[in-house]
Amino acid sequence: MKIAIPQINYHIGDISKNRDLIIAAIQKAKSKKADLVVFPEHAICGAYPQDLFEKEYFVNECRISIEKIAGQCTNIAALVGCPNLDLEDGVLYNAMFFMYDREVRGGVNKTVLSDYDIFDESRYFIADESNSPLRYMNQNIRVLFDEYESNVIEKPDTLIIHVGPTPFTTESYAYRKEVFSSIAREHKCPVIALNHTGANSSIIFDGNTLAFNKKGMLVAKGAAFDEDFILIDTNALENLAPVKEAAQDSIALIHDALVAGIKDFFRKNGFSKAVLGLSGGIDSALVAALAVEALGKENVLGILMPSRFSTDHSVKDAVDLARNLGIAHETLAIKEIYDAFLSTLQPVFKDAPFNVAEENLQARIRGTLVMAISNKFGHILLNTSNKSEAAVGYGTLYGDMCGSLSVLGDVYKTDVYKLSRYINRERELIPENTITKAPSAELRPEQKDQDSLPEYDILDAILKLYIEDNQSKQDIIKQGFAPALVEKTLTLVNRNEYKRAQCPPILKVSKKSFGSGRRMPLTAKL
Repeated sequence: MKIAIPQINYHIGDISKNRDLIIAAIQKAKSKKADLVVFPEHAICGAYPQDLFEKEYFVNECRISIEKIAGQCTNIAALVGCPNLDLEDGVLYNAMFFMYDREVRGGVNKTVLSDYDIFDESRYFIADESNSPLRYMNQNIRVLFDEYESNVIEKPDTLIIHVGPTPFTTESYAYRKEVFSSIAREHKCPVIALNHTGANSSIIFDGNTLAFNKKGMLVAKGAAFDEDFILIDTNALENLAPVKEAAQDSIALIHDALVAGIKDFFRKNGFSKAVLGLSGGIDSALVAALAVEALGKENVLGILMPSRFSTDHSVKDAVDLARNLGIAHETLAIKEIYDAFLSTLQPVFKDAPFNVAEENLQARIRGTLVMAISNKFGHILLNTSNKSEAAVGYGTLYGDMCGSLSVLGDVYKTDVYKLSRYINRERELIPENTITKAPSAELRPEQKDQDSLPEYDILDAILKLYIEDNQSKQDIIKQGFAPALVEKTLTLVNRNEYKRAQCPPILKVSKKSFGSGRRMPLTAKL
């Protein structure tokens, strides 16, 4: 059997566009003499529509599109993901529709719902009780939505198609490759593992559609972070050479994911231009460089907003960055605005000593200025805070936490440095001084991040154990970290849940990101 596997960048909620993309892929598959063309779960509606599934008109429109797609299936069969509303009992299934000869001929409903990390399928769907193989061209085709459904595979099955898309993390590709290779070997059956590509808000898909022969050897692979079209012949899989792959570098993967995330956030939401504050620091420099890759230098505007505490070298670093990247930049000094605010507040502040209130006031002035530019010209403000800062609350609400998209909100500070080096792998874009100088918010004289925080390599190690590995305070201390430091760090994380609840949407690149991937109570004793 010749099988076409289109790897498509679907758009959540744009049913007509997704339908047209699917039909175009079917026509291409027919031109290639394919017998079957396969599309992943949620192909018709995009992944993941969330509460759009609660709108009956949305589900009905998806189903109407399935009929239109089926009408294109002459001399070819297709498998397409779409919600399935059972009209008799009124329940919604997560389904795959199987069609040929211009009609829907059957399908499969998901039997094991996903309710972890970003997934909340039980909110919308009912799990079906059985999963039967599809019969086509004298073959039994087993459709799996989840690898945990593999217990239903039976000896007569001749092909396994995994249709569930997998959101990107630095570990996701290696995991998928290992799991599906193992399933192929165990059941001595070819396995096709489909995936989406592109980004939908926080969620990024890396493509990498996979095909394994019955020995578990990877014999075909879709592009990473891009659309693709793969054609395989199941009768020839055993004779194909294994796919040769270079070792994957996690920093390169994060870089590619972030660029894809920025690009699709703008494209799919109808935006074209970005604005961000340039402080001369490494976080804003990295975001600016990533934005240029995603959007083009002509679509990125940097705003320098020096205060009385900004050093000359920080201003120079910001200007050098803008010149290296070729982006437009403006300088809006905030000293006079800051002094005016302090003068206005003086009757209330009186002679109280300088503290975090005056520090944060500068960040809030900057936030107001960049948001004004965003409103005036329709530029989208990119947030530049990193995961380490977000974790411990080292950021100012309505100040440096402003923005429509958090680019680095799932990237630890230590990885910010590695990504910056990666950006500079061919030539210096981010000024060397920006990378090597001590990090500082420059909100008071001679301020350094490490005045308030531990060294970032230690801080990040503790944060990963607590946030991503769910280890307790005692478990972390047992690994050699100072008890007082662990206590302080975890207290900061827990105390600042309310701040993170007000963060912009974060591009997810780790197995446990803030936002929908980590849901913690705002008021709790932890």
